[in-house]
Amino acid sequence: MNPISNTTSRRQFLAKSGLAAAALSMPHITRAQDASGQKLRIGIIGCGGRSNNVGDMAIKDGRFEIVALADYFQEAVDKQGEKFTVPANRRYTGLGCFKKMIEAGGIDIVAVLSPPYFHPEQVEAAVEAGLHVWLAKPIAVDAAGVARIEAAARKATSNKRCFLVDFQTRALAHYNEAAKNVANGDLGILGYGDIEGTCPAFELRVPQDSQEAKLKNWLQWRDLCGESIIEFSIHAIDMASLMIGRNPISATGHCGRFLLDKYPDPRPGDVKDHWLATYDYGDGLKVVFRGKRLDGHQLPDHHGIFVKLHGSEGSLSADYSGEVMIRGKKSFYGDRFMKEKIRGIYNIGITNNWKTFHDNITQKDFSQATVTPSAQSHYLALLAREACYRDGETVTWDEVVASKDAFTFDTTGLKS
Repeated sequence: MNPISNTTSRRQFLAKSGLAAAALSMPHITRAQDASGQKLRIGIIGCGGRSNNVGDMAIKDGRFEIVALADYFQEAVDKQGEKFTVPANRRYTGLGCFKKMIEAGGIDIVAVLSPPYFHPEQVEAAVEAGLHVWLAKPIAVDAAGVARIEAAARKATSNKRCFLVDFQTRALAHYNEAAKNVANGDLGILGYGDIEGTCPAFELRVPQDSQEAKLKNWLQWRDLCGESIIEFSIHAIDMASLMIGRNPISATGHCGRFLLDKYPDPRPGDVKDHWLATYDYGDGLKVVFRGKRLDGHQLPDHHGIFVKLHGSEGSLSADYSGEVMIRGKKSFYGDRFMKEKIRGIYNIGITNNWKTFHDNITQKDFSQATVTPSAQSHYLALLAREACYRDGETVTWDEVVASKDAFTFDTTGLKS
């Protein structure tokens, strides 16, 4: 991790971009405050693959419309512009695409779906302009960024605007019911847990021959994605945070990069490809995290995203596929609780989150209920990452949460 090198303060940024004045003059702010009978207008930042699902589910809800798009690349905004029938003059490009979109007005919500390195700056700009914020995970790539997101959410509350972080498992009732049962003691005394967060190696999207190519291949670079433990394994780590319901005191771990450089088509980049960390909760509970970013060569269940907890009176298994169960003195079966089989929760969770977001906006609920638990999950992931970086050294929770270090991304030569 490198010390943050941001030479432009937020106040300078706002003054330069005109967002502070825009927040006072945009007519959409009053409209968004009372959206009864009108569709809420979304501007999307980041027109990659995630914008398909998030955009589709918003449109299917029927109470939203996508009216503006922003992405560094022209071809990305044009592709999604055609899909969502956004006119050419509402498609914004370059590193400052989000500022251009916000300054143009005519939106109620900013959906931030860009590479996570950019999230804090883009979220801050949306909040300062008086807009509601929908934020994809991961919310940031470092603890300093998570703290900026938390501060932005507090500012959104003071602005009477809504802020939602899109985690899918927390949007489904049976995961939350299982977590409540664990909190009620249905597993007895917790003693051991497993977290698995494994993803494929990911192919290059374009040949890695320029800084612009690095933006397209952002999953290969830790400054842009935060490592797979942040970008992908966060799903499993968030489930663990939900189910355990408290924070560890420390972690130790190891990580490395080997196979990504040994494949017939080596992956340029600096992300690690294997992780092993042990969380210590200080009361006898130890939870082991395993993360791999490897090609499974078609092995079944290679891309595992799950949590298992074992206690004196029962055990829990929660999987990102939708399966949740407790076996023991007091058993629980998620399918029976939901009265339907849930297999594959990504679009279901997004759909539920759009419904919650609309309810929050129209009912003026500015409690930002998703922000604190999401931040805690990110700190949990960052604790494991830092422990693994330090290769066997114990790292404390408090140390990570207080960290001011931040990744930096060199934008030299990129278009504004």
